Amino acid sequence: MRLAITLGGTDWGRSGLGTYTRALLPRLERRLSETGGSLVAIGTRRDFEAYEDVLGETGRSFIPEFTNRPALGAAWYLTRSGARARAEGADVLLLPAANRRATLRPGLPTVGVIHDLAQFKLPGKYDRLRTSYVQYLLPKAFASLDAVVAVSHATGSDVARVLGRPAEDIHVVANGVDTERFVPLEDVRVAEVRARLGLHEPYVLYPARLEHPGKNHLRLLRAYAASAARRSHLLVLAGSDWGAEALIQAEIQRLELGTRVRWLGYVAEELLPGLIAGAAAVMAVGLCEGFGLPALEALAAGRPVVAARAGALPEVVGELGIICDPLEPADMAVAMNHAVSNEALASRVRREGPAYARQRSWDRTCDGLLAICHAVAVPLAPRLAGVLTGA
Repeated sequence: MRLAITLGGTDWGRSGLGTYTRALLPRLERRLSETGGSLVAIGTRRDFEAYEDVLGETGRSFIPEFTNRPALGAAWYLTRSGARARAEGADVLLLPAANRRATLRPGLPTVGVIHDLAQFKLPGKYDRLRTSYVQYLLPKAFASLDAVVAVSHATGSDVARVLGRPAEDIHVVANGVDTERFVPLEDVRVAEVRARLGLHEPYVLYPARLEHPGKNHLRLLRAYAASAARRSHLLVLAGSDWGAEALIQAEIQRLELGTRVRWLGYVAEELLPGLIAGAAAVMAVGLCEGFGLPALEALAAGRPVVAARAGALPEVVGELGIICDPLEPADMAVAMNHAVSNEALASRVRREGPAYARQRSWDRTCDGLLAICHAVAVPLAPRLAGVLTGA
């Protein structure tokens, strides 16, 4: 099988979608080559520069740089990605970010991965143009998919409910976690990372892009301001600005938290495991997470997690997470205090968290996706013949 994978909409490796794509690319290429198949990636020069270190022998199909712009990129993928995949001799097209970059009438078997449908559930997440794309074009594009993959059961339920796709048509293939990078680290390695980032006090970490309202930073700040943890721990925000920095900074000033909250911006990949392993607790309080990869990374590192009772987060953390109401700062504050002060809980997560995380590997995710791609990889002519004959 020759598989085409699109890189558009994956944030050049700098988000959860980017982590997903970065983990899959080398595994897909390796698995396909072992069976005589091949992988070709479709993207811009910027895309290929972002993933150069994991592409290996993957083929490269370059598309115009203007597609790096969200609206133009969405339009190109809707109308041209199927034709490009066919021109590259692909048997199957894999869309790893189908909830952002989908295709209409691709002309070859197509598998789309949906990470979340927050844009259907959170008013104000996107501007008017993107909202129109989401509400009117994405459902039509999803209808053309031969297989829909959801990264969690929660996302699968959202797809079934919001898009009217039958539940039995949705394949759940959970995200994995890199348990070689995210592990309990010895104090000296944690200290090195903390020194590089200027973190000289105990801290609670929220690794999430600055996006409002989805990532729920304002309620988290109010919870922190009301918590006992405010006096003993810094609140550290790690993630790029997605338009909410000014709003969040204003709330920090209003709550008089200027000396207690640190925003690190985007944290380099090599520093993130140490940053997570050094946290007293990790917050995962988004309003509609389709998976919540940082929560699983924290458990892999043996760190307590406070997770929102929303989206896929309860599903991801299981019994090891502290669940809170993400709409109630008071409830979030209680959970935060519990996470940083309960030594019995911390000991249990250190003991059980890494083994729990190892049950979800990226190899397993890759194999699940490939099995679905193989299942739909029937030449188009026989498929049409089967429809005509009623087979």
